[in-house]
Amino acid sequence: MKESISERIGRFVHSLTYGEIPEEVIEKAKTCMINGIGIGISCYGTEFAEIARRTIKAEESNMVSNKSATIFCDYSKVSVMGAAFANSCLFHGRTQEDTLGSSHAGTIVIPAVLAIAEREGNSGREVIEAVVAGYEVVGCLDSMLSKYTTPRGFRASSIFGIFGSVSAASKLFKLSEEETVNAVGLAAAFASGTVECFIAGTVEWRFEVGVACRDGILACLIAKNGAKASRTALEGKSGFLDAFANAIEHSEEIAKNLGQSWQIMAAGFKPYPVCYFNQTPVLAMLDIVTKHKIEPNAVEQIKIYVNPHEYHYPGMNYRGPFTTIGSTLMSAPFCLALAFVEKDVTLEGLNRFKDKDILGLINRTERIADENMPQFSCRLDVQIKGGEKLSKEMVVSADYFNFDMEQDIKLVKKVTEEAGLGQEKTDKLIAILKDFDKADSVKNLIELLGQCP
Repeated sequence: MKESISERIGRFVHSLTYGEIPEEVIEKAKTCMINGIGIGISCYGTEFAEIARRTIKAEESNMVSNKSATIFCDYSKVSVMGAAFANSCLFHGRTQEDTLGSSHAGTIVIPAVLAIAEREGNSGREVIEAVVAGYEVVGCLDSMLSKYTTPRGFRASSIFGIFGSVSAASKLFKLSEEETVNAVGLAAAFASGTVECFIAGTVEWRFEVGVACRDGILACLIAKNGAKASRTALEGKSGFLDAFANAIEHSEEIAKNLGQSWQIMAAGFKPYPVCYFNQTPVLAMLDIVTKHKIEPNAVEQIKIYVNPHEYHYPGMNYRGPFTTIGSTLMSAPFCLALAFVEKDVTLEGLNRFKDKDILGLINRTERIADENMPQFSCRLDVQIKGGEKLSKEMVVSADYFNFDMEQDIKLVKKVTEEAGLGQEKTDKLIAILKDFDKADSVKNLIELLGQCP
């Protein structure tokens, strides 16, 4: 009988050891942790993080200490699943987390790993091992399936992220291969998350990552306690692939190369707190306005040419009215107008729902789907009143945002400073994570993260 997808994933996750992970992959895992945690704690003041904290604390405060985990920037002790949920929502508060394909793996895998490792006493090496396992599984699914799942209205981060959580959790809970296979099958049944909220500008997506993080751990624990899942939970006639992707014809290729091509190496980072697909357009606009020093009232029309997939992604063409930051960070016209007016794009700027200059530029902005434009790229034409046209084309790949550790540290320091975090805390965090493979436990890291900013 041929090996199923659950079995391929389970075998890879169970057999993965720190010693077989290449040095550059370990370095990238540390970089993802610096990015995820550093930007994550910068989200402490967001309403979504507060709602998540308040929800879990109301139900779970005062857990028995040897069974608990810490809510970051709060130091409340709650269940492992409660902490994972709250911290996952925290990490997603700025929308400036890493991106692997279409998935924000760091918002799900890293909080799951830290919550479990705190309770289980796992070492730094074991944590890195689990992080790599989680990213690899998310990446292999996203890379093959998101082109089918997103047009059907499902959110990549949550429907693939749960597999990252369950994979990482299986490593740290030290499940057998059989238990890991069952945990993956259970995760396939628990997966959820839609993208209608991007169009509506509402907050469901802020919590979808937390649910995926929590439910991956839950699937792992259920399997550890004896539950059996379908071996064909993904590729079966009524399984995950049919339900979410309406495509099962490529099932034999999914997860085939786990451990051979390292997916985590493709994780990219966001310079600005907006949708990944808005990063390049924002950079192009900032280049034009800083070079030419033009004012909003001098603009006759703005045209932006993008890849059709990005053009049709939910929320990207929204033009208002704006009442939430969820709608502004997705709206390409708003992000371009904000970059033009402010010469920067900040979390505070994304709240400028009524700014007359921004709204005026939005009315003069046309977004165009161009089949010849590669993904993550754009061409921007700014027509000035009187005849001059200013243009900027950026043809880039996802690697353009694939920063090395020092570039990422620079980004994290910029974000933590903007959020008002003391640089001493940021420096301590970076120092711990740089040498995390030498740590006996996560105790020092959790002590630092538990403190309020």
